[in-house]
Amino acid sequence: MTRTSDPLARLIEAARGATLVASLDFPFEPAPASRPRVSKWGTYFSGAYKTWRETAAAHLAPGATGLEADEPLLVVHESICKRPKTTKKKWPKGDVDNHVKGPLDAITKATGWWTDDDQIVLLLTAKRFAAPGEEPHTAVSIYRCG
Repeated sequence: MTRTSDPLARLIEAARGATLVASLDFPFEPAPASRPRVSKWGTYFSGAYKTWRETAAAHLAPGATGLEADEPLLVVHESICKRPKTTKKKWPKGDVDNHVKGPLDAITKATGWWTDDDQIVLLLTAKRFAAPGEEPHTAVSIYRCG
């Protein structure tokens, strides 16, 4: 790999040769991660994010994907959100890193596909409003790095 000062070119080069391992679709409204709450009984998440994680975990089936515990992975994530009736923004609420946290945590806890999502060395993530006729959902593709 040749060195370049262009970060996008370096990412494209790093992704070259990656092979698709799994494509997932969570067919319900995305929910960005909320701040964890801390009480004398422990740490917990509240609201829509907690419900999203439970629904996502139930949607996933554990199973073999052939992933190794020590291999680097590339993940492509997209949150497609319902457009509110009124908004001045051209993008959905919530930090993009909070949108990707739920799917990665759900995959980590519910499938056993990887020990920890620290195996992800390259992450491409986006959030957008659903196009007319498109249902809100979250799409995740997992690739083995080449």
